[in-house]
Amino acid sequence: MANVFDYLKWRGDLNLEQSKFNEIDNLILSRFSYFPFDNIIKENEIVTIKELSKRFEKANINPMHILWKDDKEFFPAMGKTEIFGNMLATKYVNKIETEQEKQFSAITVLMPDDTIYVSFRGTDNTIVGWKEDFNMSFKSHIASQISAKEYLENIAEEFPKKKIRVGGHSKGGNIAIYASAFAKQEVKDRIINVYNNDGPGFCEDVIKTAEYQEIMPKTHTYIPQSSIIGRLMNHKEEYTIVESTQKGIMQHDLYTWQILGKEFVT
Repeated sequence: MANVFDYLKWRGDLNLEQSKFNEIDNLILSRFSYFPFDNIIKENEIVTIKELSKRFEKANINPMHILWKDDKEFFPAMGKTEIFGNMLATKYVNKIETEQEKQFSAITVLMPDDTIYVSFRGTDNTIVGWKEDFNMSFKSHIASQISAKEYLENIAEEFPKKKIRVGGHSKGGNIAIYASAFAKQEVKDRIINVYNNDGPGFCEDVIKTAEYQEIMPKTHTYIPQSSIIGRLMNHKEEYTIVESTQKGIMQHDLYTWQILGKEFVT
C-alpha cells in the first residue's frame, strides 16, 4: 500500500504538462494550508513552495504549531519535488478571533496550468477553533465560512483571468464548499472543481439553498471507509470512499489514505 509520501516519490519529478491535475494533487494542496507559515511568508509575497519549504526547515517552529507529526517531514518532501516545488504560494492568512469565535486560515497556490488552488485550513489546536466546530453543529453561517467566501472573492479579483480550484481537509473542506456556493456568480462561474476531503456537512437550511445546489455538480467529496468527521451534519453530494490503514476516528488522518498511481484506492 502507498500514501502521499509514496506519491511524491513516484510522480514528484513530473509537471502538470506531463500529468494533469488529479485527486491526489488536491489532497496534497488541501494539506498545504495546515503548515505554519506565520513569519515564514510575508504579506502579499509570491514565493515558490520550494523556497517556503527551505525557510520552514531553517525556522525554529514551535512544535505546538505542527498539528500532525507527519507534517514536519511532508512539507520539505513536497518542496523538493518538481511538480509542487515550482508552484507559487501567496495570500496566506491566519486569523484567530476570540470574540467572533473564529479560526480561519487559507493560502493560495498559483499553478503552471494557469489555474489557482485556494486551500482552506481545517481545525487547528486552538480552543477557538474547536469552539467554532461546535458552533457549526447548530449555526448555519459561522464566522470562518463567511471569511472563506470573502477570501475567495478577493483572490478571484486579484487573479481575474485564472480558473479556480477550491479545497480543504476536515473543516477546510466544509468552508471550501460554502465559499464556492455563496461566492459572487462571476466567481462561481470560474470554479473548475471544489474538493472536500472528509469535511462535515451543513445545517438543513444551507442544504436547501439554490446556491448550495448549484455548486454540487462541481463538488468532489472523499471520505475514508469508517468516516466520522466527514459524515457529520447533512450532505447531498456524491462521495468517493477511500481506503485507510487506520481505524475509527484515526482514519481522518489523510496520511493513512491509500493511493495507487494518481488515484485513491477505493
